Amino acid sequence: MEFRVLGPLEVHRGDGPVTIGSARQRALLTALLLDPGRPVTVDALTEALWGSRPPADPRNALQTHVARVRELLGPRSGLRTCPQGYLLDVEDEQVDALRFEQLADEAQRQDHDPATTRALLEAALALWRGEAFVDAAHGAAHAAARRLAERR
Repeated sequence: MEFRVLGPLEVHRGDGPVTIGSARQRALLTALLLDPGRPVTVDALTEALWGSRPPADPRNALQTHVARVRELLGPRSGLRTCPQGYLLDVEDEQVDALRFEQLADEAQRQDHDPATTRALLEAALALWRGEAFVDAAHGAAHAAARRLAERR
C-alpha cells in the first residue's frame, strides 16, 4: 500500500487506487500519516477531525470513522487501535513524504558524483503533486507542510 500526502491525499493498493471519500476520513488518515507508526491520541484525532466543534460523543464518532477507513484500506492496512489511541503501522517507503526526506537526505549526506546527486533530488521532487498535507486543517499538519515545503 502506498500513501501520498505531497498533494491531495491518495492511497494506492496493489489492485489500484482506494477512494477515501469523506473529508473527515481523509483528515483522519492524514493525521495518522503525520507520524506513521506512532500513536495519535483520541483527543488529537478529535481536534484534527472536528476542531473546536466536536460531536456530542467524539469517541464513538471517531471509532465510526476509523472503522470506515479500515474497511476502505482492507485488513492489512496497518491501522491499529492502541492504548493511547490509534496508529498507522506502515513502512517509511510507503509514505511519499518520508520517501522525499530519505532521498533528499541521501543526496545531501553522500559524496555522489553530480549526476547521482541530481538524480536523487529529481526523484525526490517528482513525488510532489501539490501542497503537502492539504487534506488536513489542524496545526500539526500545517507545521509539517511548511517544513516539507521549505526543504523542497
